[in-house]
Amino acid sequence: MANRKTESGDFTTMRVFLLPVTLAILVTMVGLGAPEAAGAVPQAGALATEPRATEPQATEPQVELLTMGRGDALLHRYGHAAICVVYRRSMERTRCYNYGITDYNSSPQALTWQFLRGTLRFWVDTYRYGRTVRGYRREDRSVWVQLLPLSQAQVNQLVERLKSDLKEKNRYYTYHHFDDNCSTRLRDHIDTVTGGALRKGGSRSTGVTFREMARRGMAEMTWLIVTTDLVFGRRLDREVTVWESMFHPAHLRRAVHLRLGVEPKQLYRRKGKAPPTRGGRGSVPLALLALLLAIPVVATRLWGRFERLALAVPAVVLSLLALILWLMAVASTVVEMRYNEVLLVFWPTDLLLVVLGARRRQWYVRIRMGWLGALALLLLVGVLVQPLWVMVLMVALPCLATARWSLPSPPSPPSPPSPPDAGDSKCYGGPQKDPPCELP
Repeated sequence: MANRKTESGDFTTMRVFLLPVTLAILVTMVGLGAPEAAGAVPQAGALATEPRATEPQATEPQVELLTMGRGDALLHRYGHAAICVVYRRSMERTRCYNYGITDYNSSPQALTWQFLRGTLRFWVDTYRYGRTVRGYRREDRSVWVQLLPLSQAQVNQLVERLKSDLKEKNRYYTYHHFDDNCSTRLRDHIDTVTGGALRKGGSRSTGVTFREMARRGMAEMTWLIVTTDLVFGRRLDREVTVWESMFHPAHLRRAVHLRLGVEPKQLYRRKGKAPPTRGGRGSVPLALLALLLAIPVVATRLWGRFERLALAVPAVVLSLLALILWLMAVASTVVEMRYNEVLLVFWPTDLLLVVLGARRRQWYVRIRMGWLGALALLLLVGVLVQPLWVMVLMVALPCLATARWSLPSPPSPPSPPSPPDAGDSKCYGGPQKDPPCELP
């Protein structure tokens, strides 16, 4: 769509993940506000008059749920959702409500800070039905429609709720990638007017964690998986309930199918290759980084020279990474970033590995190794739940490379000068007593 403030894809989860990613990896920001690329696909045609999911009801208007699939662009990897109030006898009145709108023209720094502070503001706006569907067809993203089986009273209630959201005092909301986004807003409206139909049985576990769901959207983007593993904490490793899973448009579509008995009809099928959902693991590049940090320390120790210089590399890298993660956790009000078990692994104090002398450095290494051993034990018994093993390895390998079985002996204090012989002192200027000194 022409207006860059519109969703035109999804902002669901992925965009918000990208913002702290840039801060965590580079500290300085990179440009995330570039225009979104659109796929070259056939024109949609007169979509506003295309047939709907089921036979027309006698009531007017009707309400349809639109869910969009994944696209090629980075920001399209999680799909999108909108809800449309359809007037078949007057298509000019038909409008689709889109809750995925924010000011994408804002600087990455501003968006990142708003995310960290939990003040990232989104809002709802309306668009014509045909324009909405054509936009996603141009991006070569599959589009499904489900005509909600609502009574006239339920339709009227839902329409009033949607209109109320358009009021200036109601249209803005604080975005959260799991708890309050374009899909959860629709879920809540549909659940309310259907008497809790979507919430029934919603406390059951899906058997999948938030982290696993997030990784599916960035399958081949290993660098992004690495960063989210570092930045986002233990909540992502909790299994998602059926109700919570509807933050994802595909799960919302499935829930409407199962709970309301409305099978989705596909208005448009993607022509390009589907984006991957598997591949890319954050543990592999982190393990390689752990080896790269440890090898120079091992080499210089065997050589017997420049050991402190080689130790400066892992010390600076680990300390800088720890400082970034700790600052983000302190600054953020987002629960996924504040309660992050990675903070137990990375300490800003690891710079002491270079600053301390040989004996104190060995004491520090022993403290770190003991702490890492305790973390490993907590991981084994399930107290810690995040994927921390490779991160523990990142710190443990440089420490092991510089560790020694025995502590260096402390430097001996300088010996005091020996006092002169008492007899000599008497004969060579010292205090003399009777009888006088006799020289041979």
